[in-house]
Amino acid sequence: MRDVVNAVLSVGVTVVAATGIGATASAGEPVAQPDSSCAWNAEVSPRTIEQVNVALPDTGAWYWIMPYQVRPGTTITVTGRFPQARYMSFNTYDARFSSFTAGGVASALPDYRIEADPGTNNPWQHPGEGGAYTVTVAATAGGPNTLPLAPDGVRSGNGYLILREYLPAGGAGPVLPEVRISDESGTRTLGSCVGGGGVLGAVSQVLGDAGIGLPGKLSGGQEFRRVSGAGAFPNVDNAYLSATFTPPADGRVMVVRGRAPKAPAGTEPTVWPPGSGTDVRYFSFCTNLAMLPGPVVVNPAADGSADNGCRTDEQTALDAAGDYTFVVGTEAQRAEIEAVPGATFVPMSVAHPATPEVMLVRNMLPAGEFPYAVQQVPVDGTAEQAAGIMGPYYPHATLCAIAAVRDGSCPA
Repeated sequence: MRDVVNAVLSVGVTVVAATGIGATASAGEPVAQPDSSCAWNAEVSPRTIEQVNVALPDTGAWYWIMPYQVRPGTTITVTGRFPQARYMSFNTYDARFSSFTAGGVASALPDYRIEADPGTNNPWQHPGEGGAYTVTVAATAGGPNTLPLAPDGVRSGNGYLILREYLPAGGAGPVLPEVRISDESGTRTLGSCVGGGGVLGAVSQVLGDAGIGLPGKLSGGQEFRRVSGAGAFPNVDNAYLSATFTPPADGRVMVVRGRAPKAPAGTEPTVWPPGSGTDVRYFSFCTNLAMLPGPVVVNPAADGSADNGCRTDEQTALDAAGDYTFVVGTEAQRAEIEAVPGATFVPMSVAHPATPEVMLVRNMLPAGEFPYAVQQVPVDGTAEQAAGIMGPYYPHATLCAIAAVRDGSCPA
């Protein structure tokens, strides 16, 4: 069975590399050679979420994905300018969509570790306007701004380079960086063919067939705990707590309360590591369907837009103590929930009203002195362990009638 899954994955990956966004191919069709003139073949973002919804996405995040072929002597050089965004990183992934290390070098490069080109500035290192950078992906990685091409011992096959941003200013992506590839064929500059979900729609099916969309173990109840497995294309700067519930048929809502870690305000770079008064780089709460390939909840909104199941720290109401109250309910209950002072409405799925839902609390890049982050919680530990470590920052979940939420009788 594992060989079958690997074969399916191989076909799916080849389709991504060969066709670019907007094309389709099936496992039985011949696949052309990869298009050597094309970079950033796919985008996964709030504007593509209705076409590509896989692996428990956070809709505060924007990904641009470039498949590549691992060959001896291959070097990928990426040149661009630091974006206006809360966070950015470059990551390489292996053929199984996983992070790795090679020669002791991790396949993740977050914004604050990227050295700016001479005479320019990295705004995550020093205040001021963002300058230029050069990042290199090579078989032998080491030194500043380098990422490994493939895990130790892998000399051929498929890999992926991902540019990731959270909360880009203005809600739109950057001017994508230029990509040059050097290999036995010489050096060439790739044009950008970024688009929506044509190919990634096919990859979503492949991921689901392979069982890669969800973490290895989901929490079996509505008490939050940290679980193993990060799904496809994990962001190693994130850690999350998970809890699962089945939407009740009697009109009750899920109420989740806790203290929010302090995050930088806005959608601009801030110097990292931070000074006092900042706990994490980013915080969010999301509802996802507990089925492969791990989609986030997405409902049609009254104005014709999409209402997705994520609320970023920017979208979360807090009381004077810094505590949040997420109320997960149906779209029909939205107005009543939003009338409750201090409540942040989060939607249950309209299309799948009886499907269990996974709630995720994400923490990104905790400050060194912040001891209550999800990252401090043992993986696959108990809810009691998580609550003991996180203290007031631990999320407590309770099913209640909306009237009880409104009058304050819903137990904390």
